[in-house]
Amino acid sequence: MKNKKQRIEKLTLDLLRSRLDINTDFKGLYVFDTDAQEMDTSFISPYRADHNSIHLITGGEVNVKINLLDYTLKKNDLVLFTTNMVRHFGTVSPDCKATNLLFSNDYLLSSAVPSKTAEAYDYLTGIINPVVTLREAQAELFKTHLSVFALKMKDTRTNPFYAEDILRHLFSALIFEIGALYQTEPKPYVVSSSRKVYVVHQFLKLVMKKFKEEKSVQAYAEMLNITPKYLTTATRGLTGKTAGNLIDEMLIVEAKVLLNESDMPIAHIAESLNFSDQFVFSKFFKKHCGQNPSSFRRSV
Repeated sequence: MKNKKQRIEKLTLDLLRSRLDINTDFKGLYVFDTDAQEMDTSFISPYRADHNSIHLITGGEVNVKINLLDYTLKKNDLVLFTTNMVRHFGTVSPDCKATNLLFSNDYLLSSAVPSKTAEAYDYLTGIINPVVTLREAQAELFKTHLSVFALKMKDTRTNPFYAEDILRHLFSALIFEIGALYQTEPKPYVVSSSRKVYVVHQFLKLVMKKFKEEKSVQAYAEMLNITPKYLTTATRGLTGKTAGNLIDEMLIVEAKVLLNESDMPIAHIAESLNFSDQFVFSKFFKKHCGQNPSSFRRSV
C-alpha cells in the first residue's frame, strides 16, 4: 500500500536557527557547517522555505528532489535554493558535510548588492539548473569566502565598527562570484541595464507571487504599465519563451508538486490553483503534460 502523501511544509529561519542552535547578531544572514545528522530534514520534507540558501557539499552524498527533479549531491557540488523551490531530502550518507549560507529576501534587498544584480540573481536561480559542480580551486575559493564571513561575524563582537557594512559588501562579492559560476553568455548577464531585461525581471517576480491567482498576460502587462505584446517580445527575447509559456510553466510545476507530494484531492488542487473547476484544470494539465492529473499521480 502506498504511503500517505505529505503536505508541503514551510521551513522558517526561526525554526532552523532553533534546531541548529545558530546564534548571531546579524538578522537575516547565517553562515554555518552541518553534518549528516543536522542535514536530515525528513521531519519536514517536502518543504519550501521562507529564505534563500547556498550550500557547498564538502563530503559524502545527499539525495534531494528539487521541484520533482532528482539530484545526488556530492563533494564540491554547489546548490542554490530560493523561496519558491520545493525540496524533498532523502538519503544522507553518514559522512555527508556541507558549508551553508542562508539569507532572507530582506537581507538580499537591503544589502550592498546593486538592485539589478539582485533581480538577476532572483531570475537566474529560477530558470537554471540549481546545482553546479565546482572544480577544486573554485570550491576552495567558495569555502574561503564563507570562512571570512564566519570570522568577521565573530570579530564584530569585539570590534563592531562598520561591521554591518563590511558584511554586506562581502555578501555582494559572493553573489557576484556565484553569478560568475553560472555565467554561460559571452557578456555578464547581470550588467545589462536594458529596459526589456528589467521588465522581464519584474514580470518573473510577479509571476512567482501571483501565478495561482492571475494567469492572464494582459493582467501582468497592466501591472507593469506595458502592452501584452511588449511583455511577450521581452520574455521571448530573453528566455526564448513567451510570457504565457512562463506563467503556464509555474502552474504546471506547482500542480505536479501538489499531485506528487500531497494527498489533496484533484478537485482541491484545481481550486487551490484558481481554476474554475476540475475539468478545466484537467484539460490544462493534459495539454501541457500529455496525461490527465489522475494518470500523472498514479505514475509517480
